[in-house]
Amino acid sequence: MIPTTLSAAKLKQVVSVLVMHGLMALSPVFSTGALAQEGASETSAVPSSKAPQAAEPQTTDSAGIAVTVMPSGVQRFASGGWASLAVVGVNHTDQDVEEVVSVFVGDDPNLQFSTRFWLPARSKRQSWLPLAIPSSERIDGNRVDLSMIRIAESEGEESFTENVNQMPVSVRSLMLADDEINTGLFADPLDHEGATRREATRERLNAVLNVGRDSVTMDPSDLPIVSFLSNFLPPTYGALDELDQVVIAGDQLQYDSDGIVAIRRWIRRGGRAWIMLDLTSQALVDDLLGDDADFTVIDRTELNEFELQTTDPVRGMAGSTERWSSETPVAMLRVLTQSDDIICRIDGWPVAFRKRVGDGEVLFTALGADGWVHSDQKVTVGLNQLAREFFEPKNQRQDLLAAMKPIVDDQIGYQIPSRSTAAFVLGINALVILVGGVWWARQRRLERMAFLVPVSAIATTLIMLAIGSSHATAIPSTVATSQVVQVQPATGEADVSTIRAVYSQQSGDLGLVSNHQVMTMPLENTGTSQTHRVSLEDDGTSRWLGPGQPPGVVRHLVSDSSTTLQQPIRLRGTFDGQGFRGTLTGLDPQTCQDGLIVASPGPITAVTIDADASAGQVIAAASDRLPPGQFIPGSILTDQQRMRQDFYDAVLTSAETHSLGQGPALLVWTDPLELGVQFDSRFDQRGAALVSIPIQLERPARGVEFQIPSSFIRTDAFWGAQGRTTLFNPRTGKWLAEMTKAAEAQMLFRFPDVATPMTLQQVKVTMKINAPSRTFFVNALVDDQPTRVFQLDNATGVIKFTIDRRDALRLHADGGLYLAFGVTESFEVTEQKANVSGSGEAGDRVVDNATWQIDYVHLDAVAQINANDPPSLDEASDTGTP
Repeated sequence: MIPTTLSAAKLKQVVSVLVMHGLMALSPVFSTGALAQEGASETSAVPSSKAPQAAEPQTTDSAGIAVTVMPSGVQRFASGGWASLAVVGVNHTDQDVEEVVSVFVGDDPNLQFSTRFWLPARSKRQSWLPLAIPSSERIDGNRVDLSMIRIAESEGEESFTENVNQMPVSVRSLMLADDEINTGLFADPLDHEGATRREATRERLNAVLNVGRDSVTMDPSDLPIVSFLSNFLPPTYGALDELDQVVIAGDQLQYDSDGIVAIRRWIRRGGRAWIMLDLTSQALVDDLLGDDADFTVIDRTELNEFELQTTDPVRGMAGSTERWSSETPVAMLRVLTQSDDIICRIDGWPVAFRKRVGDGEVLFTALGADGWVHSDQKVTVGLNQLAREFFEPKNQRQDLLAAMKPIVDDQIGYQIPSRSTAAFVLGINALVILVGGVWWARQRRLERMAFLVPVSAIATTLIMLAIGSSHATAIPSTVATSQVVQVQPATGEADVSTIRAVYSQQSGDLGLVSNHQVMTMPLENTGTSQTHRVSLEDDGTSRWLGPGQPPGVVRHLVSDSSTTLQQPIRLRGTFDGQGFRGTLTGLDPQTCQDGLIVASPGPITAVTIDADASAGQVIAAASDRLPPGQFIPGSILTDQQRMRQDFYDAVLTSAETHSLGQGPALLVWTDPLELGVQFDSRFDQRGAALVSIPIQLERPARGVEFQIPSSFIRTDAFWGAQGRTTLFNPRTGKWLAEMTKAAEAQMLFRFPDVATPMTLQQVKVTMKINAPSRTFFVNALVDDQPTRVFQLDNATGVIKFTIDRRDALRLHADGGLYLAFGVTESFEVTEQKANVSGSGEAGDRVVDNATWQIDYVHLDAVAQINANDPPSLDEASDTGTP
């Protein structure tokens, strides 16, 4: 045994010397072996013909116990990401043992990951261990060493167990694939009847996917598709981090509940999933996506020929049509879907459509894999389009930690004495003066008050100074927590990004323990030579071992986790005469503050939460819309509200679309969620959480006038005969700045599906424009003809107007209200052209240098659902035509 009292610096030196002389090595077992691909931690008798076969554990001792560590799961590594390791132990003895294995990456043993697992007598067992790969700045080249240490415990002390080479550390090399796009494939399991047929199907799927990927990448450096053979994924944190796409073409994971949850959460974190509905059961899709699987299978058929219509990705409408035929029929499911992103159709039925889930995307296909490739192996236009948008790096999640850090740091500090304390001290002072005055008045010695009053005042002052000084100099040991909680109603879960600021008056252990759903890591690199170890127990609980928190220093801990909500958090509501009104459940309305309704990139509406109601009543009136750049209503904000205003400004004004701003959703501040993270009892706990709750809308009552606030109306660019306007970007909600030419932007305002069909009675437009010396106008469609419904000369600043012509407020065939906003030439240019035309002479070209600009356009609608309301003019349905 080698004692572990070696410092991290000394251990680092030992490792470097041993590696240099080739004295430490493990054979590089990196192939996808059966052992690495086995399911949940298994215990089996040894020997057994049914035991998983793999490279034998190579770290052994004289007691007959062998342990090894090998890559598992994806088996690809990238700097700054997470990986999964399989820890395999064999116990040839007659005694049960408890093994502790610790690993670290590179030549820096300061951060280690260890697992403690039970190894019964005469058995072989597999467990797993998550591993954080250092960032690229700390790695030289495209390879990094993985070092393993077996730790023995005796009488409270730890020591190293020697490996077969009588060395304390075993090392193998890991290859990094930072710049690769990795794709994983889950098909039907191979350990059932028909394994040969299923293997052939898997090979055919690989061929089709490779052909599709090659049609858009043509990069010889692309790694092969990761074909998962096990029916279970490693149940470790970040097990799928290195994948960019996942193809699900079978029920391989139907019995792996943890694996289904891992894929679902990976999608919400920016992953792209392709679900082949012809090969995957409805039950598995429902387990994976919950209510986000918004499609219905009508029937199944087989086709020998068909015409595949592919949507133009730019115009968002019908593009190419190609014919496919084969003597071997291909399967097709006829499905109905509410998706507004349908890519391919056959006879009007959608066979490829997408849905956004969190920060990721899910692609559904209802056509067999062979139907996407012609008989000569040439890819169809449809597959080329699917591959072009699917085989991309996964979407990057929004970094919320930097924006939350000032909020959590602000919670570390001394507490200002309460008003009750000050009132008590001042009350005692007044009482002393009153009693003394009455007493000496009876004794006719009021002259003594000249002594009592200043003495009492000085004593009161000293007491107040002492109280203030004790608060200012005694900052309590504190763990301050700030969270962003994104509720997922489709699955009853919540994604939680957490940052904690930790301050301690004296040095001591953090006592940090996290449950199996949370992996808590330090935000900063402490730069010390002391070893920190994350120890994972058999039940998934993790503990931080190593040096404690130094006194007088603020350090930060972060975690990115998901949790199943014990009580669903929901906001259901509809529209009434004021705007939106809903009922909030799952949160205490007494703790909810500074609520907003967001639907990026649309406008933001402040909400009022009635905490006196039995359930929280949320009211968002159309008049409560906030101007751009303002996120907290009111002109006077508290320090806390200013911090929240800065946070909103950092995360909601981003040019990129992220799940936090997707809507319509309610953002509200409340108490943080309990995630099962514990600290030492000496720490005070405080904090707040921003909760994002998608709004579930219900259809308004018939015959009742209601208002739809602008936060619920999506602004889009209209596709006309000449294409789509470039003046407005619907993705960012921005207008082009400083225009000089006359122009017109044709817009389409889309209303919530639950409100249509309806009768629009009027729309209220609020916009900011700067168009001096020009005429601003608005056109609507009346009997399919552009008709002027508003105009204003010298429009400058914020203007408001109402359109109430019923014939101009009918919904267009594209499912929204058409309005065109335009600005004419400047008056000076118009006058110059008129003068030149009147003189009959050819003058110089007139140049208009005066600029104009639209900053924003917001629209509120007043409508009613009548009993005889006709459907909208959109006769073509995206659900297909049976």
